Amino acid sequence: MTDIAILPLALTVMLGPQILVGMLLITRKDPVKSSLVYVLAIIATLISTTYLYYLLANITDLHKASIGNKPLVKYFLIVVFIFLIIRSIVNRNKITEPPKWMQGISTASLGKIFVIGFCLIAFMPTDIAIAFSVANLLNSESNSFLEAMPFFGAVLFISILPLAIYFSLGSNGSKYLEKINIWLNTHGYIINVIVLTFFILLLI
Repeated sequence: MTDIAILPLALTVMLGPQILVGMLLITRKDPVKSSLVYVLAIIATLISTTYLYYLLANITDLHKASIGNKPLVKYFLIVVFIFLIIRSIVNRNKITEPPKWMQGISTASLGKIFVIGFCLIAFMPTDIAIAFSVANLLNSESNSFLEAMPFFGAVLFISILPLAIYFSLGSNGSKYLEKINIWLNTHGYIINVIVLTFFILLLI
C-alpha cells in the first residue's frame, strides 16, 4: 500500500458514528472494559471484511478488470467516493443530535457494544468502500495481506484515542470528549469530505 494513503483511509473509517460511540463509552461506569470491547470489535471486523474482499478480488481477478487500458475498479471507486462526498454534504444539516440507538450506549451490555462495533464497520457504506479499496490496492500492487497492517494499526490508534484521553485527563477527559463529540456530530462531515477528496486524488 502507498504509505501516504494510510492515514486518510484510517480517518475515513473512524470519523462519524464510529468515533462518536468510542467517546460516549467513556461516560459509562466501565469505560475501560467497554472501550476495549468496542475497539476489539472495530479492528476484528475491519480485518475480517478487508481480508474477505482481498480474497474475493484475488480469486476473481477483479483488480485486473478494465475498459480498454483503464482499470474498471479504480474508476468505480472514484464514483463511489464522489457519491459519498455528495451524500455527506447533502445530509450535513440533518444531523443535529445522536441517533436513538446511540443514546442507549451508556446502559448497553458488553455484548451489544461488540455488535454495534461490528455493524458500524461491516455495514456502513463508507467503511465497506474503504475496506474494498484497501483490498483492491493490495491486489493491484501484488502485495500480501500483511502489507495492510500499517492501515489497521492507524485505525487502532484512532479508535483508542478516546480511551487515551480518558487516561490522560482523568475526570476532565469526559468534558473535553463531550465537546469534541458535539462538534463532530454536526461538523464531522467536513473532515470526511476532505479525506475522501484526498483519496480520490490519490486514485487519479
